[in-house]
Amino acid sequence: MFRSVLTLRAAAGRAADLEAFYADNRVLERARQSPGCRAAELLRSVDDSTASHLVTADWETAADYRRWVDDPWRAALSGRLTALLDIHDDEPLVGGVYELVEP
Repeated sequence: MFRSVLTLRAAAGRAADLEAFYADNRVLERARQSPGCRAAELLRSVDDSTASHLVTADWETAADYRRWVDDPWRAALSGRLTALLDIHDDEPLVGGVYELVEP
């Protein structure tokens, strides 16, 4: 199993908008329907983390995650998502993918 982790920093005052974006566009539901996706979640920080949110998903293979990243539907949403984030224009919206070592 592989887990993708995407760290998001909502722009000042935009955390609720970020969460609404995920809900309104059914991003996690769409990810869960993607081949090889076992689960997907949006997590909100409750401490002073530099990230306001994490998006995690479990995948059968790293290639399944790569297919999700390359999905044209996902790419079409990226511009609207970046408008809600505290990032530089050249930062990609791609998380890390990690292989489960020990269950």
